[in-house]
Amino acid sequence: MSEVLVLGGGAWGTALANLLAENTNKPVYLWSYEKEVANTINSKLINKKYLPSKKINKKIIASSSLPKFYISVVFVVIPSQYIFDFFKKFEKYFINNKKNVYNFIICSKGIDLKRKKLLSDIVKKFFPKSNIAILSGPSFAIDVLNEKPTAVTLATKSPKLASISLNLLSNRYFRVYLSKDIIGVQINGAMKNILAIAAGLTEGLRLGENARAAILARGIKEIIRLTVAFGGKKETVLGLSGIGDIVLTCVSKSSRNYKLGLMLGEGQDLKDILQKSNHVAEGLENIKVVYYLKKKYKVNMPILTAIYNVLVKKYSFDKVIQQLLSRPIKDE
Repeated sequence: MSEVLVLGGGAWGTALANLLAENTNKPVYLWSYEKEVANTINSKLINKKYLPSKKINKKIIASSSLPKFYISVVFVVIPSQYIFDFFKKFEKYFINNKKNVYNFIICSKGIDLKRKKLLSDIVKKFFPKSNIAILSGPSFAIDVLNEKPTAVTLATKSPKLASISLNLLSNRYFRVYLSKDIIGVQINGAMKNILAIAAGLTEGLRLGENARAAILARGIKEIIRLTVAFGGKKETVLGLSGIGDIVLTCVSKSSRNYKLGLMLGEGQDLKDILQKSNHVAEGLENIKVVYYLKKKYKVNMPILTAIYNVLVKKYSFDKVIQQLLSRPIKDE
């Protein structure tokens, strides 16, 4: 198996690079936007900024420059809103390779806000001949780094890329399930972050466990509606990339998006929260594009609308809660 390139030196990119190095026992090239992150990985075998608790495999070669040779398998772990700009900037690097057919495994969760497109469509625009897969599911980086049992979904229409990905990723603690629903898996990845903010808000506002359960149950209904409207499958929402990831991110204080909602509900200022955090809370950007899609496809999504009104329109929590509770009674 040839070497692989991981784009993104955050927690998830580092954990994936470590998994790949452990599985292949070959060099794994980790591109990091931050030189400091790459330097500490190379000198101390640790990502001091994002995963400071454990050393990583010595086969990981980190750099803020891209390798000077062709690598066909590329894991994309850049925050969703920066993916277009990254490939725009480095388009010539990828195209100048004579064998410019790549196998891209997109591990970022979200939808491009500016272009209102799925990440698979963004990558496909730059590299129409390349194979694309989406890796998603309940997978906190620290648990994968600590070799805790993890199961995820890999969605691709390419049997070749499915086989490559399974060989690279699978081991005794990391299990991959295959899907062809590229659309559904990506909608799930974007929506679960928004739902995690909503779940965190219920706790921060001390609305009780009943309220959080109701938010999750009704929120899953909304994810199904949007997934189907977009061309995905209802069954995908019931799998690892849907309910699996929702359970993980909506009940754990380790979730960045849950924590964001929790702190907002407790009365902290949004700007202050973002300034203190090293990590990107994808749900904050995704809510704008999902709200756009909700209007475009005329999908009924009252919980999504309520969270949008809180985060973007700055409605008061009391007003939004009252709007939700005063909606007309209807069949479930």
